[in-house]
Amino acid sequence: STEIMLLKAPAPFNSSVVFLLEQILYNIKQEYKRMQKRRHLENSFQQTDPCCSTDAQPHAFLLTGPALPASSPLKKEQPLFTLRQVGMICERLLKEREEKIREEYEEILTTKLAEQYDAFVKFTHDQIMRRYGEQPWPHLLYHYDLASYVNKFEKVKD
Repeated sequence: STEIMLLKAPAPFNSSVVFLLEQILYNIKQEYKRMQKRRHLENSFQQTDPCCSTDAQPHAFLLTGPALPASSPLKKEQPLFTLRQVGMICERLLKEREEKIREEYEEILTTKLAEQYDAFVKFTHDQIMRRYGEQPWPHLLYHYDLASYVNKFEKVKD
C-alpha cells in the first residue's frame, strides 16, 4: 500500500516522502530495539530486586500491556502493537498530517495570490491614472479616434 501511495503522490514530493517513510521506519525499529533492551533490563532488575514492581513504571503498561503481579510467575510480555502495526499507525498519522499541511498550504497560497492580484490591479490602475489622468481609458479612445482619423484623412485626400 505504501508503494501505491508513493506512485500517486505528486512528483516533487516522491523523493521526500520515500525518505520520510524510510526515516520513520528506521526510527520505529530503533525505538523497538530500545524497548526490548529496556524490557530486558526491567525484567532482570525485577528478578534481582523483588521490592520493585512494574507498577512504578507507567511506560511499561503502554508498551507491553498491564503489569504482572509480583506473585504470579513471570511470563513473556506481549507488546500491544506489532512493529508492522506501529508502522501502519505512523503511516496513517503521517498521511493525515500531510493532508492538513497541504490544506494549510493551499489556503495560504490562495490568500497570497489574491493579495498579489489586488496589488497588481492597484498598481496598474495607479499607472494608468498617472499617465492619462482623468481621461477615458485609452483602448476606448483608440477605436473612436481611429475611425474619426480615417474619416478626416479620406476627406483631406478628396
